[in-house]
Amino acid sequence: MNVPVVVRLEGNNAELGAKKLADSGLNIIAAKSLTDAAQQVVAAVEGK
Repeated sequence: MNVPVVVRLEGNNAELGAKKLADSGLNIIAAKSLTDAAQQVVAAVEGK
């Protein structure tokens, strides 16, 4: 995939899921809240 994907993870295993996504090598950005996810999307679009 050539575009980043932003996912919001919440719950008991959110940290574990975020670590697995980070270690996967895929272009997936984990966010902790909807606000954080929105900020991550804006940053990804702006190329930051």
